[in-house]
Amino acid sequence: MIRSILFPTDFSAVANSAFPLAVAIAAQFEATVQSVHIAHGGDPHITETSRYEFPALSTGVSTVRVLETIIPNEGGDPAEVIMRSAQERGCDLIVMASHGRSDVAQFFLGRSVAEKVARDSKIPTIIARLYGPRRTTRPIDRFATIVFATDLTERSKQILPVAAAIAKRTKAKLDTLCVFAEGDEEPADGGKATLEKFFAEAGAPELFGKVRRVHGGVGEAVVEHAGRHKADLIAITTALCCGLDERLTETAEFIIRNAPCPVLCVRP
Repeated sequence: MIRSILFPTDFSAVANSAFPLAVAIAAQFEATVQSVHIAHGGDPHITETSRYEFPALSTGVSTVRVLETIIPNEGGDPAEVIMRSAQERGCDLIVMASHGRSDVAQFFLGRSVAEKVARDSKIPTIIARLYGPRRTTRPIDRFATIVFATDLTERSKQILPVAAAIAKRTKAKLDTLCVFAEGDEEPADGGKATLEKFFAEAGAPELFGKVRRVHGGVGEAVVEHAGRHKADLIAITTALCCGLDERLTETAEFIIRNAPCPVLCVRP
């Protein structure tokens, strides 16, 4: 299912920190990693190649194919360039750090760029934060537990096929967290019938198991649940608990900014 992964980098340690995650997933699917850097005027890569380089494969994953490309950016929005590059290259997944270099000489990735990609990309995207006070605390190159958070709407199921595919390949446990915002009514069966349908449609009925439910404070509840159960990946759509307005992504943005592990998301 995952054949090609886009990995954007500005050559900073922060941006490159997500590379092992892209490689780990690629290794499971025999996928290609497409490392891309968006060049612009004054790009230090041109004159300081010893300092500004694409990240290298570590020992033991040399079988993963990595394509490195520097593409021009003529003043376009970096997030738009990333999403367009992923689409043009036929990528099934984007993996990137939440922020990167922000000095005058080199600005490519920033929290706002990563969050815009996560918010607007129709291609599933994994955002990892490995620097800063709220950085990811779990190892990013292995998966034991994946949490799928859903509000039982049709939109919330759209990330499940990718989450299930990763769970199958890595033999991770896929936990379901059913979330209800303030005022939402819980179905009589707790959502079991709907969830069984979601998993069947995702081609992973065997992964459907125990369901946990939370009410109110959805963003905080998802983050707390992921930390308590040592999740290695959270899977959500950006429309999680947004009511009828898909532009409202506060819940998803809170989870991305505060999760103790990488977040897999997609705009439905």
